[in-house]
Amino acid sequence: MTAAETTSPEWIVPELARSTLVRAQGVPDGLLDATHDGSLAGGVPVLVRGEARIVPLAQWSTGDVPADADDLWHAVSAACLHRAGTWSLLDLDAERDDAIGSYTSALRRVGASRVRYWIYVGQAGVALVRAGGRTPDAPATLALHVVPEGWLFHRAPGERNDAPDLGWSLRDVVALSDHDRGFSL
Repeated sequence: MTAAETTSPEWIVPELARSTLVRAQGVPDGLLDATHDGSLAGGVPVLVRGEARIVPLAQWSTGDVPADADDLWHAVSAACLHRAGTWSLLDLDAERDDAIGSYTSALRRVGASRVRYWIYVGQAGVALVRAGGRTPDAPATLALHVVPEGWLFHRAPGERNDAPDLGWSLRDVVALSDHDRGFSL
């Protein structure tokens, strides 16, 4: 039995939110229109960072990916695959002078280590991102990013931009429920 099979994340998005994301094939109703941090129907947390919408999925401190977070990675990947076909892996080391370069630079700043992405033609780019965990002070995270297509699509990249800070913490997620007054976005 591996460490990943015996550990659980310190935090994982609640089951209702997980099933909402899977049923919605990664982009639940209201996510594209979110203008501020909040919770979507089904309890899906969303953090708005400029043109990026971040859905926090899990956080952990152990070296290995916990089984629950790995299962969620695969479930969300399968849901996005059903909607948009096979994923692509984002080359985090590529130096580009366009919007893709801006986004990959922002991902490097948050310690992204693995990024699968899909293009939902006419809607957005969707990226499943593992980040952090490289030092004891930086927990590892799993999140879904919904960004403009030109931040990911190599055949139609947008112009270089100031990609937002893509970082998030459990404190950001907890603040969503602290401020929730029963309204959804």
